[in-house]
Amino acid sequence: MTQYSMTPISNGTRMRTDHTTFAAVITSYGRGQLIVGDEIWEAPADGSEVKKGDIWLHVTSVDGVNITDQGWMAYIHKGYPICSDLKEIEEPTPPPPTTPTFPDSFTLVDPSGAKAEYKFVRIIEE
Repeated sequence: MTQYSMTPISNGTRMRTDHTTFAAVITSYGRGQLIVGDEIWEAPADGSEVKKGDIWLHVTSVDGVNITDQGWMAYIHKGYPICSDLKEIEEPTPPPPTTPTFPDSFTLVDPSGAKAEYKFVRIIEE
């Protein structure tokens, strides 16, 4: 699932129940906190308390901690930035699968200290 992050520019940046300033405030966060969300909403047209192109993020975690009361926080409201550094969080690329490599030989040591070296002749495939 795609995730996004941003940071509030000022203290008291509100998270609301919907992507509008008419929605109830759930809580607020401070400057520099890491806000992470899973959905972006962009205003399609100008309206009451909204300007075309305003962006809101559906918040799922703050400072690396998942929140139970998820909500919406403006990135841009009425054409002005409320938060900064909105970016998509890149999923790490998984490492390529590894193919087992057999050694040319291996040595076993028994409890008396005697050693035996075993050399591979061929790999048997099933």
